[in-house]
Amino acid sequence: MEEAEMIDVRTLLVSDVHLGCKHARAAEFLRFLKRFRPDNIYLVGDFIDAWKINAGWHWSEECDEVVDHLIELTQRNTRIFYVPGNHDSFLRNPAFRAMLPAELLQIDVADEFVFKSHRGWDFLVTHGDFFDVFETKMQWISKASTFFYDTCLSLNRYLSQTFLDSKQNPYGGCAVLKDRVKRGVRFVSNFETKIMQHARSRKCEGVICGHIHTPDIINDSSILYCNTGDWVENCTGLVEHVDGTISLVSLYGEDQHLDLPMRVDTEAFQDDTDDDSTEDESPESEPSEDCRKAEEVAA
Repeated sequence: MEEAEMIDVRTLLVSDVHLGCKHARAAEFLRFLKRFRPDNIYLVGDFIDAWKINAGWHWSEECDEVVDHLIELTQRNTRIFYVPGNHDSFLRNPAFRAMLPAELLQIDVADEFVFKSHRGWDFLVTHGDFFDVFETKMQWISKASTFFYDTCLSLNRYLSQTFLDSKQNPYGGCAVLKDRVKRGVRFVSNFETKIMQHARSRKCEGVICGHIHTPDIINDSSILYCNTGDWVENCTGLVEHVDGTISLVSLYGEDQHLDLPMRVDTEAFQDDTDDDSTEDESPESEPSEDCRKAEEVAA
């Protein structure tokens, strides 16, 4: 896409690209990136799938092009914030980050950031694996299930290429399967409640995360929650436009929109009720102590 056709936006937020996995949609993700000229990009975890390094590693030319494009954006003064997830948790190690190439050191890396939207709303940006009981206490189950799920992805892609139109989602069946599985994970982990409680403890009105591969926007009296989805089964990402509206853009489904009012009273969304349902979280499910805020994005 020519630069003249690019859309100026304030912020892109994407997660679960899983570069290095043979099922990653790197080419589609690159086309998505090239649609926009962003001031800021948040990579909300599992951008790289390090779990595949010892088995099934697949780094394509398109993966290189994605990384090269992101580096080019930093050279054009786009700020990039990287939140490691469970699949790229090696980046949580400061010693490892210090060994990254110089061109990648411009990227801010932390377990969580606070994103201030153009309309004055503070969102906690975190991957979400800290609030998944299977990742914090039973990660072996998660890792063991990846072989089965990779087989499902391969079968889904084969059947789609054989019987479906090329414009349809080749992983649509797995998107449905993953959504059903993750509903159980969300129920067992009390996922949205815990992550919103943590966001409020960080003085944020809402949360933006990934991890569960279920793109969604929930905005009601008790929760302001956005999930960026993924770039394997769903191909979705959040876009903050220059007027402050936020869209969940989907390659295959309908876009969702979050049109929040301009925020004046920063305490208006604070939880002023007695929360008797708050559960004590174990140390394993608490975000690490080295979490830090990014500088607030200028409006």
